Amino acid sequence: MRPGLLTVPLGLLALHFVLMLGLERRVPWGERLASYPAALSGLFNPEVLGQTLPLAGLTAAYLAGGLALAWILAALLSRAPRPLLWLLESLPPYLLLVGGVGAALALTLARGWNFPLEAWSPVMLALIAASLALPLAARSALLTRQVREEALAAEHTRVARAMGLAERTVQRRAARLALPERAAGLAGDALGLTLSLAIIEGLLQFPGVGNEAYLAWQGTFAPTIAPGAEAPVADAAFRLQITSASLLLLLGLGLLAAAGLHALARRLDPRPRAGEEAR
Repeated sequence: MRPGLLTVPLGLLALHFVLMLGLERRVPWGERLASYPAALSGLFNPEVLGQTLPLAGLTAAYLAGGLALAWILAALLSRAPRPLLWLLESLPPYLLLVGGVGAALALTLARGWNFPLEAWSPVMLALIAASLALPLAARSALLTRQVREEALAAEHTRVARAMGLAERTVQRRAARLALPERAAGLAGDALGLTLSLAIIEGLLQFPGVGNEAYLAWQGTFAPTIAPGAEAPVADAAFRLQITSASLLLLLGLGLLAAAGLHALARRLDPRPRAGEEAR
């Protein structure tokens, strides 16, 4: 196995280790270190997986919807004014979601309708995806616009225009050169988007591994355990394994999304890769 193949899983475990140590704020450092192997072993516990894998599926649906919508919105916002894009990329996703849910509630309650504030509701899925996607799409649109403008100002583009190449073809080639940068930009934001999703799930108390991580960040993942109480200790150990597995799955989803987008960026790049020119 090549050493580079171990970089991502080792980095994932290192990040998980640091976050798990930081979560147990009420426990001394020595006990945190001693309890980490048992917490990590929860990933191999069928009962833990039975609870966390369905939650990971819901979080993955939110994340995939947000990234797919971000890709579409980045194309639609490619010619939007830069000040508008700067404003959109600075907005926190959870603030957008709270505003969207508030506006939807005001509209539906005024008309006597029921607002489906449920995890699998298409309306909530759309609101969550849009809240995650809009700042990301604005940032991606700024990046791809810069790449497209640089391509249009490059020497090879001026030569192509001088040789009579149609302007439509020139613009299409410049846009094609910007696609890998769009995918790479989304990949760079995938992990941050995943953590924003955890905040959104926690604020709404929606089921998902992000909600489990959010509860842990708030310090509410384990009850206070009295000395000598065996049953609560067992419950707390199981709860700690649930938290550990949820956090690991959450980070894994973010890194998996980033890896997939990086692979897409390489596939979309029209420039020849190393060694292809000689063929």
